[in-house]
Amino acid sequence: MAQVGLAARRERFYRAFGKWHTRLLVRTNGRPEHLTPRLRCLVLETVGRKSGRHHRVALGYMPDGDAFVVLASNFGQDGPPAWWRNLQARPDAVVHVAGRLFNVRARELTGPERDAMIARAMTHNKQWRTYATAMRRTLPVIRLERQPFHSSVRPP
Repeated sequence: MAQVGLAARRERFYRAFGKWHTRLLVRTNGRPEHLTPRLRCLVLETVGRKSGRHHRVALGYMPDGDAFVVLASNFGQDGPPAWWRNLQARPDAVVHVAGRLFNVRARELTGPERDAMIARAMTHNKQWRTYATAMRRTLPVIRLERQPFHSSVRPP
């Protein structure tokens, strides 16, 4: 019983911190990028698959060349995060990182490419390792690949 209360409090804390951190990152165009010397954050802007509205979320990421790798962990919950469902419907998005904007296209990694990236991600971020081992669903690994800038992709 005490574990359930602790888990619920932890989830509320992460959600509140996520909202505050998202607001900070959005206001500063993705600054500060680093949560710690190793862990980096970006702001991902997606278009709602049902509403058509623009949504922003702060995510931890791992650099992969000129791309950004994110995991759709949803804090280890059973269901996928809304931003991932939005990207599945519309893979074009915008990333704010370190004060810069990038148009990106999301691509879910599969097979050996996913296996190699997830192994790398598990050494990069211990929280991702915790999520990957505790989750009942397959943890999606998404590569946000930079695209040429088109004003039609950039949210208003």
